Amino acid sequence: MNPAENKAPRWRVVLLWWVGLALVLLAWEAASWSQPRYVLPGPAATWEALLGLIRDEELGSGVLLTLQRALGGLGIACLIGLPWGWAAGTWRPVEELTASWTQLLMAIPPIVIVVVGMLWLGPSPSVVLLVVALVTMPLLVTSLRDAVTNVDPDLLEMARLFRFGLWGTVRRVIIPAVVPPVLSAVTVAVGQSIRLTVMSELLSTTTGLGAEVQQARTNLETADVFALSAVMAALTLGLELLFLRPLRNRLARYR
Repeated sequence: MNPAENKAPRWRVVLLWWVGLALVLLAWEAASWSQPRYVLPGPAATWEALLGLIRDEELGSGVLLTLQRALGGLGIACLIGLPWGWAAGTWRPVEELTASWTQLLMAIPPIVIVVVGMLWLGPSPSVVLLVVALVTMPLLVTSLRDAVTNVDPDLLEMARLFRFGLWGTVRRVIIPAVVPPVLSAVTVAVGQSIRLTVMSELLSTTTGLGAEVQQARTNLETADVFALSAVMAALTLGLELLFLRPLRNRLARYR
């Protein structure tokens, strides 16, 4: 059977997505009935809190700062991790030498990096960049390393027989093979970087969404915490829908 025949219609995918979200909201609303507002505010209370944050005109600057720090840390991870992953996938000695580094970075809890970063750099935005870069880097390294290692050897042999040359082999064989898994890893890393940024801001800075969450927690403004969480989720989803998914579709057509 043609795989395209098994693919669900677009309208059904969209409809079920919204139905699933509606079920979550209904369950949330039902659970909030038996709890005080400071413990579990409902969707309506969270919406009111979100409108209040928007009226205070502090939300926009907090979102911008958090996004800048998340993308800055992820950019550092890409600048270091992608060449590292390419080298590890291409030359076996590099992979053997640095395998322990990636394993060590994966094993260290992010909170430990926050604490050590504060000891080194003090409570500053530099701690946020350090945490995001070190935590997301192993994902990028291992994804690119494995993608390069698993390029179809028959395709490489074909490229050699047809004398594609180094650049032709990279452009026609290796890049189309490695880009999809690496881009999927970057998609995961984007969401991870925003969560890490908020956690780091909560502990090490007085600005950004994380600092606003900390202030709301201190004041027992639980609805504000939920509203800020919704903003973070919307931010991650927006990056996925507006930038990453169109880029993946374009690369799929190229492939």
